[in-house]
Amino acid sequence: MNLTEVWTAYMAILRERAPVTAASIRSPRSVEEREAAERATTPWTDELREFYGLHDGQHVPLGEDYVPVGSVLPDANLLSLDEVLARHTFSLENPHPIDYLGDDWPAVVRAQEAGETAEMFVPAYVPFAEGIFGLTYIDTRPGRRRGCVRMFSAEAADGGAPWFDSLTEYIAEVHRSVEAGSALGEMTPAFEDGVLEWHDLEFELDERSRVPTPTPAVVRLPFALIDFRPSQLSDDDDLIDLDHVRRTVIETARMLHPHSVVEDARAVYRQVPRLRGANMNWWVSMDGSEVVFTAIVTGEDHDVIVLELPSGGCVFVVDE
Repeated sequence: MNLTEVWTAYMAILRERAPVTAASIRSPRSVEEREAAERATTPWTDELREFYGLHDGQHVPLGEDYVPVGSVLPDANLLSLDEVLARHTFSLENPHPIDYLGDDWPAVVRAQEAGETAEMFVPAYVPFAEGIFGLTYIDTRPGRRRGCVRMFSAEAADGGAPWFDSLTEYIAEVHRSVEAGSALGEMTPAFEDGVLEWHDLEFELDERSRVPTPTPAVVRLPFALIDFRPSQLSDDDDLIDLDHVRRTVIETARMLHPHSVVEDARAVYRQVPRLRGANMNWWVSMDGSEVVFTAIVTGEDHDVIVLELPSGGCVFVVDE
């Protein structure tokens, strides 16, 4: 799926579960305005151009007009074109304080590729979201990781590895998290009165220990799950046959729900390694709605373990 398809799928679930948050997303600006924003910052990636052809950030009421609208991204508001320009300009005019790194450091920074740490905000960084931890931005510098998603914070600047290799991958993971009610990094989605909020599980641990909450379902697995980045795979890698997995998912759904009409199943990922523990979510069309299943690679042939994810979330436990 390309970025537009991933964004469209995410907006569909957002309108269903968090209509107030979905309504806060502004319609995209004109092509001329988007091109002007690019000229005022730095040459954008094709993906970033496509992204701002889908929206113009998120309207967050302030002051007397304040009402909670939540946030589309994990604890970060989408920036409008005007806000992109303002944050970009401010970050360049107000350099991040750093220790002296030597006379050669400016030359080092100029020679860097996307994904490397400059210890400062450079013109090639284009912010597209902002939260309490800092700016989320696209690194448009050259190199194989051009277009990766990164964080710039007051404390750590641009230190740390990129979060995701592309906007498509990032939005797909946000969609997956919201659809399944599962954590994305340290943040987990929650819905209340049509609003999507993101909570820091570690930060709220003490409070949650005092407030009774429903016990999530326990799903037992024969082995541990592993993470992987689809963008780092190629056709030369040992990949699992996703057509075979799709058929297995559909057959499992029909077996578990013999009286339901199961039409099809779709997944965001298009390449998955044949490694035991690699996993992917599948959205199964069932009786006119979508039910989330997960398929876990066994590592043997193209076999997978297919599980229907509980609507209230779950905890995976590995059997010894």
